[in-house]
Amino acid sequence: MSVTAMDKQNAYGKISLREKIGYGMGDAGSCMIWSVLALYLTWFYTDVYGLDAGIVGTLFLVVRIFDTFTDPLMGAICDRTQSRWGKFRPWLLWMALPFGLGAAVMFTTPDLSMNGKILYAWATYIVMSLIYTAINIPYCSVAGVITLNQKERMGCLSWRFFLNGLATLIISSSILPLTDWLGNGDRASGFQLTMMIMGAAGTLMFLFCFASIKERVVSVKSNDSLLRDLKDIVKNDQWLLMISITFLNVFPAFIRGAVTIYYATYVMQASVGFITFFMGLGVACSMLGSIIAKPLTDRFDKIKLFQTLNIILGLLSLALWFVNPHSLLPLLTLFIIINILHLIQAGPILWGMMSDVDDYGDWKFGKRLTGISFAGNLFMLKMGLAIAGAIVAWILAYTGYIANKPEQNPQTIQGIIIMFSLLPMVSYFISVFMVRYFKLNNTFLEKIKTDLAKRELTRCQPHSQE
Repeated sequence: MSVTAMDKQNAYGKISLREKIGYGMGDAGSCMIWSVLALYLTWFYTDVYGLDAGIVGTLFLVVRIFDTFTDPLMGAICDRTQSRWGKFRPWLLWMALPFGLGAAVMFTTPDLSMNGKILYAWATYIVMSLIYTAINIPYCSVAGVITLNQKERMGCLSWRFFLNGLATLIISSSILPLTDWLGNGDRASGFQLTMMIMGAAGTLMFLFCFASIKERVVSVKSNDSLLRDLKDIVKNDQWLLMISITFLNVFPAFIRGAVTIYYATYVMQASVGFITFFMGLGVACSMLGSIIAKPLTDRFDKIKLFQTLNIILGLLSLALWFVNPHSLLPLLTLFIIINILHLIQAGPILWGMMSDVDDYGDWKFGKRLTGISFAGNLFMLKMGLAIAGAIVAWILAYTGYIANKPEQNPQTIQGIIIMFSLLPMVSYFISVFMVRYFKLNNTFLEKIKTDLAKRELTRCQPHSQE
């Protein structure tokens, strides 16, 4: 790692509010599309596009095989990118428009035979996955090079997840009414028009992010091969642990998010208006969680806080299993608390831990592999979405789910409730066990920060003497 002379002080100094907001706008732009995929894509494929639930589950999982190769490749490309804008920022500029266009095409429903529909879904999902990789690995990676100041980094992440939540709130509260209005009752046409609007908004937000942020931590260009970089990153024990924790902590939100519309529709038997309110409520609570995260991490060690929150979330998810879906007060109370606490630990804290792992790799091995490091985490995040979506689709198919049928059979209802409560619980409790081995607490991070600063000072001394 090296920090340019002009930015050496800034790398540890304050970050302006404009830059924090600009950084957060990138994730807001991503969520204009990503949240639709997380909340509605399974339902869109089964209930709007008319695909069999089992086929949808297989689609979600198989496409992730491509990410096994494309994610680390994109991370390596970023680490080797040289431009006047840095390593990661230029990708936000280059991929912003394809990202918006890809979303509109993905939610277009051409009048094809069933085989044609399946092929179209596979092709557009794969292309959109590649585009998402090309813009979001650079975006996630840039968090590690904006600043080395831990508090300022958490400030950036708090803004990121607050604006992420705001974008998701817009999506969750507007998608169904907007598709009905724009489609004049035709949800297929409504989804296409709606995603044109959301895609355009996402493109503009990424462009604003590109124009607002700055890379201050400049790593030396790697001359090693991708295979060498992969071997080096695997040596980082905390990175291997981190990518496992990432999966375990995004999976509960994705599976509960994917099944919420089924839970509200078929278990609670709610109206469209209440479904919109219910999904929007969860997102609004998540926004509150992102605001609370910063003062909590300023006061408490974030690793201990992370572990405590996972224990509480596991117990609350278990409690959901016992709640009568028609008893709104206890159900909504649990739902609100879970969404607030989940965003605290799976938002700023989790992503702050990812940046800490990158610093640790630089400190221990003398090699900063930011792109590949975050590529691994983003791959696990996408695996969480894919496996959650696949499980929802497969369980629906196994239990005999019939799309758009008001009264589902008891097995389907039971399966939906299990996915809403017990499966997230299991993931939280496994995470509690795993994080015991994560050693980058606040004390250790202060030592890493001090040692990296001393190392950089040593590197600069010969130049000063000249």
